[in-house]
Amino acid sequence: MWFIRQIRAFSFILLIALTCGTASFAQEGQFAVPEPGYNWNFPVDHAAHPDYALEWWYYTGHLLKTGADASNPDNWYHLQLTFFRNQLPGQQSGSLYFAHLAMSGPGMPFGFDEKIARGTLGEAGAVGGVYHVWLDDWSAEELNGQHILHASSPILGEIRLALTWDRSPVLNGEEGYSVKGPGGTEASYYYSMPYMKADGYFTPAGSQATEAVSGDFWMDHEFGNQQLGEGLVGWDWFGLHLPGGDALMIYLIRDRDGNAIAQSAGTWMPATGTPEHLALDRITVTNTGTWTSPDSKTTYPSGWRVQVPSKGIDLTLTPTQLNQELRTSRSTRVTYWEGAVKVERQDFPGFSFGYVELVGYKEAF
Repeated sequence: MWFIRQIRAFSFILLIALTCGTASFAQEGQFAVPEPGYNWNFPVDHAAHPDYALEWWYYTGHLLKTGADASNPDNWYHLQLTFFRNQLPGQQSGSLYFAHLAMSGPGMPFGFDEKIARGTLGEAGAVGGVYHVWLDDWSAEELNGQHILHASSPILGEIRLALTWDRSPVLNGEEGYSVKGPGGTEASYYYSMPYMKADGYFTPAGSQATEAVSGDFWMDHEFGNQQLGEGLVGWDWFGLHLPGGDALMIYLIRDRDGNAIAQSAGTWMPATGTPEHLALDRITVTNTGTWTSPDSKTTYPSGWRVQVPSKGIDLTLTPTQLNQELRTSRSTRVTYWEGAVKVERQDFPGFSFGYVELVGYKEAF
């Protein structure tokens, strides 16, 4: 990215490599540069921003089959659907698109699928002004005040969801201007929608039975130009629904020694009240274990304690499955861990879910 993945768009970094160094074109003035004071306009800003070289739309969520016991964490499905756009220099070049789909759930080990296409061939695209992004038969669009998601995979099955919300998007960083590095140019525009409600249908691969599902979703949308700064290797990102109804986003950008740089930050998103920017010195993330992939041989953190003392937050995060690694050799060519975690909160009953993304552990960017 990544722009918080600012590159979270790990893929973005690859995009840059695949398209002959888009970042250098951005520096030469062929693309707009993020600056403080952006004039947000929703729902228009859900749509594509072709003046910026890099953009992604990122959905993660947790779904329950109608009639299933919500108190059993093993009954929940977990879903990631992400679209990436890389605008190529020149009006005739169009854009390059990537998409990732990952899912796990009852009787369903973690699996993922991926796609890549050029917008100029009509196989993919993203509309400006009206939200609609697609790649082949995978799509996300706004219709009648809802976000409609669709993806069909021979590996995972078919998912159709309608997402609704009753709160304004949460602007991360400085009113949506999110700084990702010390150089002054590593920044993006970035907002989150953590309180989305989902209803729809899921047909598992190899099954003729379509299941009605519902649950909670999180959307992130980010656009800009820049990649990770020199000497930075990757990031850890947390998007967490908390017991009690609050939400928390954290991104930790790592240097070569594995330390989070000063520009790492987060956003506190209370169930009621005003969201609040969290500087790094207000956040403590402690890894409680590790897991090594039998496929890539990469070792990742696995399990976390997350604390925000000023908000009385003390969380325990446990992966719902250890192996949630994506090896995207057919699209972004990046190996990363992106998975669902069970969230337990001190002094609150029950559990909730979130997502964690770990980039740059196999190899530095």
